[in-house]
Amino acid sequence: MKFESYADRGVESAVELVNRLSPGWSRGRSWDLPQDPASRRQLAQEVEARLSGRQVVLRGHAGEELIRLAADLRLVFELMARGRRDRAAVLVNTLLSRYQAAPQLARHDGESWHLHFHSQDKEAGRAVARGAMCVIALAVVIGSPGGARLGLCGSSRCDLAFIDTSKNGSRRFCSSTCLSRTKVAAFRARRADQRPPVAEPIPVGASADRAAPPGLGRLRRRAGIDPR
Repeated sequence: MKFESYADRGVESAVELVNRLSPGWSRGRSWDLPQDPASRRQLAQEVEARLSGRQVVLRGHAGEELIRLAADLRLVFELMARGRRDRAAVLVNTLLSRYQAAPQLARHDGESWHLHFHSQDKEAGRAVARGAMCVIALAVVIGSPGGARLGLCGSSRCDLAFIDTSKNGSRRFCSSTCLSRTKVAAFRARRADQRPPVAEPIPVGASADRAAPPGLGRLRRRAGIDPR
């Protein structure tokens, strides 16, 4: 399933921001953000450069603003993954107001006229512009039958965000790696449940009668099978 092209780009950007600029789990490993301001700004700058397709220099608080945006976007994905669509919609409306997303027809890179959403706050900077793009895209998706396709990985120790573009909307994992890891874990759990109980070993030097339940030795001697 594909959404309108601009919404596709906005949702893909939101997924990238959530997975790179918010702490969590990534395919079995914990993912934490750097603590020092310079490293945080550098990471945010790398993510924005990848999304923009060009070199980017973030100044002032732009890096922290992108990290804050990522945290808000993660909450949207979490609410949708838990089936809390109403709460997700309320949060998205709040973010639409914060980033002042406004529709505008645009034409660039040889494309025909198409709808863009920019922040009305022209001086706000790159982080707010990115926020407007992501939030309006999520609004389009949540307001459509495809809203349930916003997901978080269902594997243990992984909560990467993803957008389910499969035909039947049955995707539960962020990648084939997590799908395989979950299948292997389930297989091992089933094998463990099917194993017979292990008998406790008889201490060295102990007789069969001493290791047996009380009275069993006497019954053996009566039957003529006393091992002593």
